[in-house]
Amino acid sequence: MENSTKYNKIQGILNSIKSAMPKHCSNCGAKYEASDFSLIQNDDFSALLHLTCSKCKESYLINVLSPLGTLNASSRIPLKVDIISADEAKKFIGNEAISTDDILNAHVLLKKIKSAEDLESSLLDSTITSSK
Repeated sequence: MENSTKYNKIQGILNSIKSAMPKHCSNCGAKYEASDFSLIQNDDFSALLHLTCSKCKESYLINVLSPLGTLNASSRIPLKVDIISADEAKKFIGNEAISTDDILNAHVLLKKIKSAEDLESSLLDSTITSSK
């Protein structure tokens, strides 16, 4: 693909993503700046972005979807999250999901904790077990 054609395609995708993004914070009403957005990952069908309001620090993950294979007909799905940066989101993407058994085991373990010493002992035991 010729460089100018490739550049135009990239510009078109960026413009489509930009047009699907919110213009103002839904929490405080502040206008978003370009620096409030971070691209986490993208492909031909979607783009995942992290957005943090510079005024109130409200964070969102925004998935821009394109059912037609181009981002020209895109829609956004905002998800309010406590992930504070794009780097933090990238850390979890693609990791194995937590199983139901993991949750139940954590619940049983937490019910046994009655003091700070119990917590420390449990954390040390789980560190030793997971490193074997």
